[in-house]
Amino acid sequence: MKTTPSWLSSAIIYQVNLRSLAAREPRNAIEALAEKPLAESPLAYLTKHLPRLRRLGFNVVYLLPPYPIGHFARKGIGSPYASRDFTAVEPEYGSQAEILALVRRAHELKLKVLFDITPNHTARDHVWMTEHPDFYVKAADGSAFFDCDWSDTAKLDYTNPALRHAMIQVYDHWLSALGPDENGHPDGIDGFRLDMAHFINDKSFWDEALPILRARHPGRDLLFMAECYGFQNNLDLFARGMDAAYDDDFYKLGQYAYATDEAGNSVLRLSGDAHHNHDFHPILEAWQDGGVAAAAARILMQYEEAAPKFAGPHFTARYTDNHDEGRGLCRFGPGAFRALNALAFLSPRTLPFLLTGEEFGAVNRPSIHARCQPCDKGPRIVAADGREIRREGVEFEGNLFDRGFEARQQWYAFFKELVALRKKHRPLADGACAILDVGEDAPAPERTVVAFDRKLGRKLVRCAVNLGPEPRKLARAPGLFVGETLYGALESGDVLPPFAALVVRVS
Repeated sequence: MKTTPSWLSSAIIYQVNLRSLAAREPRNAIEALAEKPLAESPLAYLTKHLPRLRRLGFNVVYLLPPYPIGHFARKGIGSPYASRDFTAVEPEYGSQAEILALVRRAHELKLKVLFDITPNHTARDHVWMTEHPDFYVKAADGSAFFDCDWSDTAKLDYTNPALRHAMIQVYDHWLSALGPDENGHPDGIDGFRLDMAHFINDKSFWDEALPILRARHPGRDLLFMAECYGFQNNLDLFARGMDAAYDDDFYKLGQYAYATDEAGNSVLRLSGDAHHNHDFHPILEAWQDGGVAAAAARILMQYEEAAPKFAGPHFTARYTDNHDEGRGLCRFGPGAFRALNALAFLSPRTLPFLLTGEEFGAVNRPSIHARCQPCDKGPRIVAADGREIRREGVEFEGNLFDRGFEARQQWYAFFKELVALRKKHRPLADGACAILDVGEDAPAPERTVVAFDRKLGRKLVRCAVNLGPEPRKLARAPGLFVGETLYGALESGDVLPPFAALVVRVS
């Protein structure tokens, strides 16, 4: 039986796009007059500044794929998700020695390190394409097949035992990359984020690979986190041994629930797109019965209710930003962005997840295919006349943060407080969850306050998050929220402000 990794439930993940660190151009032409060549690679730069990033309180560094980016059929500047060698390092980022130095320094700082990898596919010029063409799924004309519109990739064939063995060796390469530890056991990175893990053509590979890798590294806590879409797909991967998976329903709640007005303020407005996503229908039905509050409660509790099916604990990565999506602050507005992040940090079976720059109010998606271009991950704008306008997002290799030093510092303080709250109070990381009726004074389909208990042993922490733009009177609040206030506050003793959170230690 799989034992609980000692650090998983307390993991707070910080995702790094190394390209964004490479983009350190002068801010203006005057600075460009004094510009000098960069003295450090992105990997060396990140290694040097890990202590600064550590001050935010996260304990896991997750790198987008650090491997060489494919050249053949590349899109734009080339995607990190089209790799041409899983055991080498992209020269733009630095060297093999520098990436190992980063892992060593991270471990000195008590940080875990995850690498992103694409089990479903490689670049079309991966070294296997010529050395092992039988590793790939073939199209009708005999050429390498690719999924969706990923024409810069070639799909791997997991019905081939030789491919399965080769991929296990790839994972073990990085898990053992630092060489023997003081006890003679192989040491290296601490796990992987597995891109589109449910898309591979024979998912029994995970039943085979994960036990082998854990057996090769006994006594080590390894995290295998699947990028996966759909609740049932996540349950399937949990049954196959994955520790964690993306909670796409959580992100979709933000995407479908929130637009902004013309001034950029959060507006609660259900998107018609929600009706076309079959996987989201159970959440949508909860919304129709009990408002956005019930939709949020369903998202939290579906994993809580499924947990007894599995031998060990499993977690969901909950986020408002990741490299695939538009930035939450831009898409949902500041109020909803604040409320959703509070909910993520307070919710059960969660690995909270930040994308570099989110803590300073970043509004651009870091570059994947281009240095600067529009992307389809922008906000919905509700005009003064009620019309809904779709605005494109921005994919940009540099960094665009919230405007002004004070605004950026406020976001940093907000995230730092949430991180500290979760780390200090164990029920928020390890406790069971039960939904509460706080007597919200609103018709059921319009309710916006999701409230819940987090209980661990005799310790009880009570939480409430207002996911709406209006203050809500909570009839049962005076009797329920009695204890030490850890976060937020009620107004007039029973009113939760718009997009606000409240956390009280009851016992």
